[in-house]
Amino acid sequence: MNVMERIDELCKQHNISKYRLSQITGIAQSAFSKMARQQSSLSLETIQRICDAFGISVAQFFSNDGEYPDLTDEQKKLLDCWALLDQKKRDYALLMIEKLITLTNP
Repeated sequence: MNVMERIDELCKQHNISKYRLSQITGIAQSAFSKMARQQSSLSLETIQRICDAFGISVAQFFSNDGEYPDLTDEQKKLLDCWALLDQKKRDYALLMIEKLITLTNP
């Protein structure tokens, strides 16, 4: 797997530029350029920061075809929907889920 191709794919899916990804992750744009030219490799910490920006796990980053390892179909569907949300909507969704839990578990 080409890591930079995967990053490009995720940027396209989430409709964000490398510039915006740079802002979110704190990774300099020049670092992405060096990675693209294969003059620099990615550390696990860098990959984790990128994954955090997209709301995915490292396992999901490296999985083929966006598959989610070891999850039920229902969990996969939930994560597919989650991946389409921006951070504000994710925060709201988590708040709603937490409220649902407190309603069902007084």
